[in-house]
Amino acid sequence: MQLIEAAQQPILRIDARTKFALLFGVGISSLMFPPLWLEATTFVLMALLLTLNRRIKTSAKFTAAFLIMLLLDWTLSLKVSGGFAALFFSLVRLGRLMLPIFMAGILLMKTTSVSEFMLSFERMHLPNKLIIPLSVMFRFIPTISEEWHSIRDAMRFRGIGISVRSVLTKPMMTLEYTMVPLLMSTATISDELAAASLSRGLDADTKRTCIEDIRLRTQDFLLILFSFVIAATGGMV
Repeated sequence: MQLIEAAQQPILRIDARTKFALLFGVGISSLMFPPLWLEATTFVLMALLLTLNRRIKTSAKFTAAFLIMLLLDWTLSLKVSGGFAALFFSLVRLGRLMLPIFMAGILLMKTTSVSEFMLSFERMHLPNKLIIPLSVMFRFIPTISEEWHSIRDAMRFRGIGISVRSVLTKPMMTLEYTMVPLLMSTATISDELAAASLSRGLDADTKRTCIEDIRLRTQDFLLILFSFVIAATGGMV
């Protein structure tokens, strides 16, 4: 059991507040269309952080996508010209800029527990009226994703697949078979998560303890500084 727990622990522990800062900084910087060297630096950093947090497959997939987009930009731009080519390369560049944002979101959602999430907000002295809805939403999004995969598996088991052909040929049936169970599950899950949160005493006025070690370390301060620097200068360097 100890070996399993040790294998699941991140190599580099990052505070939840740092992950929020990274999501903010990377998002602002990407929207400002940074130069290639800053874009590549940000991507390498996010890929490294995912790897150090035991998300090696996710990091490898994003790295492959980034390299393919970069290769397309470098090779085809020298051979193809015209309006269609400009539109294509703009979409490739936009998709490449979105990759670090998705990586920062995955780093926040997949490597942060609800306890860490709540305690981080409490350390920021946010009111409980804001912390409780955000905590429920934080757990709600991954649960909906799991429910969606379950619906797809159930449809596939019955021989009803979700594809471009099914959407084009039978749009209403596809919509009914996907959205109706998803909406029903959404209502049930939201009620269950709210009840589970209240049963744990999230609305209590007393100070709660947490088993998680929530504190800002040296790497957190460096990453927060990096986030604010790229957010402030992403489009000007």
